[in-house]
Amino acid sequence: MTQRELEEETEKLVESFYNYLTVEKGLSEETASRHVGQIEFFAFRYLVDYNGKSLLDASGSDIEDYLGNWYIRKVMNSTKSDVRPILVAFKKFFKFLSERGEIDKEQLGDILSACEDPQTYIRRFETYFELDQESEAWDADFENWLMGSEEDIEEDYEQPHKVNEVINRAFSEKDLKSSKTTVLEDFQTFVKYVSENSGMKLTAANSFFVRKHVLALNEAMNSPEELKSTANQPDSRTIHLFYNLSRTLGLFAVSARNTLEITPRRDIFGRLSPNEQFVMLFDAMWTETSWEKFLAPYSGGRPEWAQSIRGEIALLFSRCEPGEPYPLKEVLSQVGMAKGHTEYDFVENIVTVAEIMIGVFGERIMQALTLFGLLDFGFTKERDNYFVRHGVGIEWFSITKFGKKLFRVLAQDG
Repeated sequence: MTQRELEEETEKLVESFYNYLTVEKGLSEETASRHVGQIEFFAFRYLVDYNGKSLLDASGSDIEDYLGNWYIRKVMNSTKSDVRPILVAFKKFFKFLSERGEIDKEQLGDILSACEDPQTYIRRFETYFELDQESEAWDADFENWLMGSEEDIEEDYEQPHKVNEVINRAFSEKDLKSSKTTVLEDFQTFVKYVSENSGMKLTAANSFFVRKHVLALNEAMNSPEELKSTANQPDSRTIHLFYNLSRTLGLFAVSARNTLEITPRRDIFGRLSPNEQFVMLFDAMWTETSWEKFLAPYSGGRPEWAQSIRGEIALLFSRCEPGEPYPLKEVLSQVGMAKGHTEYDFVENIVTVAEIMIGVFGERIMQALTLFGLLDFGFTKERDNYFVRHGVGIEWFSITKFGKKLFRVLAQDG
């Protein structure tokens, strides 16, 4: 078939699918249009333009290459939250074709099999965006990703946790108790709740907790946040933090059915001493988890840059006296020169205080450091609605004696 013939065939199939959804299935025009839009993009951009192929000849391999490769690399602003809506549209469309006798049961089964596990495609998104284009190993890493090599490595949830001994040696059991941090108690409450609700269904877009669980978990914390009844998981800084730390530590996993499943790592973590649990959680927050994950999806900014200079920030904080209030803006103005960088370097790297204060560090990490008992802070008296909504606008901070010990180590560790 010529490209024009393929396009005409696609237009007819898509129009029939829209009528099927609205007339026979009773879907709203808005919902039907969303499903049809997914099929149109797949058909015209990928099958026809890229492969010169008909929708009627689509296979499971096409689905896998489209959503696990082409869509990730070729579509601007594509995200892992696109995966589930696309798969839903695919299932509806190809079942429609099967009902009409346009494709046989074997072809339908092959396609539906490729749509079974959204986590496979979500992981493809995650591993692609974890690639470092500045790395000397970029070419090899990209080739491995392209070949799907990273999928061959499965996490062994039976393996014990590795405790960061450098941080572990920085404080004693007495130091931890005197810090009066509630992070361990709150996290244990979080894990207990999640364990009791193992198998819970997660949100379709991002595999987050649904609203009722977010609100219930928030109320169970020692210091509940002020959340609206319409709050979603990222609206709670503590619950969103604990969710991501648990994912990093492998305490639970997301199944192919998009449900939360507890792993053996939970019991392994539970057998650690309080000091070791604290270190595991803190190291997961400070180093192991990409700070981008602590933000709400589509937040933008440069969280990876903020995380890359965390050692310099720790150095500045380590120079502060415990209990003394310091203006955050003035302290952070020294970032870029804390380790002897020149003013020229400072400007060249576009290191701005504002970006630190209203980005992921000011919005999420400062709150996390408070939860871990390393510091306290206060907001400016007059904040506009944007600052209030995003939890930014910190005026002053004060480190604790416990924080002083940890910041010294973190500064040396980089």
